[in-house]
Amino acid sequence: MAPLTGWLLFGGLVTCWGAITGRWLLVPPHDVGRSISRVHAEVSLGVAARLGRIGGLTLPVALGLVFLRQLQEFRDPFASWAEDAQLLAFGTDWGTIWIVGFAGSVLLMAAFLSLKWTKQAGWVIASLLTVSLSVFPALTGHANGTEGLRWISIPGDLLHVSAAGVWIGGLTLVLLSEHSWKKQAQSPDYTLLPELVPVFSRIALPAVIVLLLTGTLAAWMHLSSLSALIATSYGRTLMVKLSLVFVVLLIGFLNWRRITPRLSDVYGPLAMRKSAALEVLFAHIVLLVTAVLTRTSPMDH
Repeated sequence: MAPLTGWLLFGGLVTCWGAITGRWLLVPPHDVGRSISRVHAEVSLGVAARLGRIGGLTLPVALGLVFLRQLQEFRDPFASWAEDAQLLAFGTDWGTIWIVGFAGSVLLMAAFLSLKWTKQAGWVIASLLTVSLSVFPALTGHANGTEGLRWISIPGDLLHVSAAGVWIGGLTLVLLSEHSWKKQAQSPDYTLLPELVPVFSRIALPAVIVLLLTGTLAAWMHLSSLSALIATSYGRTLMVKLSLVFVVLLIGFLNWRRITPRLSDVYGPLAMRKSAALEVLFAHIVLLVTAVLTRTSPMDH
């Protein structure tokens, strides 16, 4: 249950990041008519709103499961469940962080659900809440346990989660926009990819660089030596994650260098859809392994 709960939390954050990436970076209002046509932009913005609603609905559920997981670990067999829940929520620092996070997730859900009426204001609120909630894993995980280094570990973890969200969530948005457009156009010849992919590539490259830098920083802070990669459970799990990240990066590189130049060809968009879907799949496996990693002590105890 613990890994799936963590995956649901990370997946919800990534989904919300995909929505706001689409809204502000992929098809920003001032750019409509330049790199992306107005009709195509409307399709992508509609998908971004739907993606936001999915992420917004997911996060309160995920945080509820996180509380239940923590309660099970916190459990005192000589006290009632209600007493333990009250003590965990109102008597611990973790509980305070969780209450704020859960309240923020409910507000985020409301912001995404209200986009039809709130429009610009709703997007601004949802974006600010998404950034704020992205610090929750840092405050309740290893980053908050690095004595003397919290000033860099917590911002580093926030940047790591945010960069992963921009990359994975943004790519998800591109694929869903393509699916929505083809469904509306009802023709295999119509595709958004020649317009969306080059724009997304300019966003994804800096996100990947930030992801690699912050991931390296986290490994340096949590591993006592290189031998810990083999000698500890945390290190071995990290090695699995790094191997999967390498696969995702390799797929992304091939998409960028090999398939993107072929998007104007007949079979280019089909190849991109298949390869990008595989990239997203492996990225979510990385999120699942990350969920395991966050529950593994770097000190192997």
